[in-house]
Amino acid sequence: HQCRQILEGGESGVLLEADDADYDGRSALHVAASEGQLTVIALLLELGAAVNAKDRFGHTPLQDAVKHAHVDVARLLRENGGELGFDEASLSSELCESARSGSLDQMSLLLRNHADVDAKDYDSRTAIHLASSEGNLRIVEFLLDAGANPNSKDRWGGTALRDAVREGHTQVATLLSKRGAELGLDEVAASGELCEIARAGRLDNVRLLLDCKANVNAADYDKRTCLHLAASEGNLRIVEFLLDVGADINFRDRWGGTALRDAVREAHANVAEVLRVRGA
Repeated sequence: HQCRQILEGGESGVLLEADDADYDGRSALHVAASEGQLTVIALLLELGAAVNAKDRFGHTPLQDAVKHAHVDVARLLRENGGELGFDEASLSSELCESARSGSLDQMSLLLRNHADVDAKDYDSRTAIHLASSEGNLRIVEFLLDAGANPNSKDRWGGTALRDAVREGHTQVATLLSKRGAELGLDEVAASGELCEIARAGRLDNVRLLLDCKANVNAADYDKRTCLHLAASEGNLRIVEFLLDVGADINFRDRWGGTALRDAVREAHANVAEVLRVRGA
């Protein structure tokens, strides 16, 4: 009632417009949307307020409603032509932050208001990359159900599955793999990933990477495999695991070196013995 009086001049006799804005370009509709004032918004729309007016930050009333999780307000604005008004990078930032923090309600509200589930940021990373990196299983599942591309690549060629594997999120990696996700690694890149985690002694990550169809004998630019690295570092458990899953025990690097030669050179007697007994 007070809002209607003000807009109609009230006691001041000054006729105001529904779209009058403050120094930040924010209109009454922006503020009402931020505060979740459904009745006021209905009145402002009835009086002709511009539903997609942008403030000086580029925000629309619908953006404000979604940001503050006012579901009914967002629906009313959307039904009256309201748009989020994000550019792709800004939209991706909002989605990625929701994915990173595990905010399923916020993610759902953004997508319900026509956000592009595959929006990319400045590094071409999407919400499913972030959710996979953080191990947010429920968010990953929700994004897949909403149509997210599981094989979208960031500017380094990384996929959501590669992120999940690198961070050791087994459940997320398993789900992605079942839903058609791929590592997206060429042989050199696959070898780089395997060699690094073998060097670090991260057996679970080695196992997970191989479960996701990485080639156990992938060789890097020096023709070295993860077995070479594990033997060089003396990681006996990883050496035994790699042999059990079919690693070529006598694979030669570009200098003709084998895993056994690496183990001997670094004086890893237990590793050298296992390799020798297994035919190295």
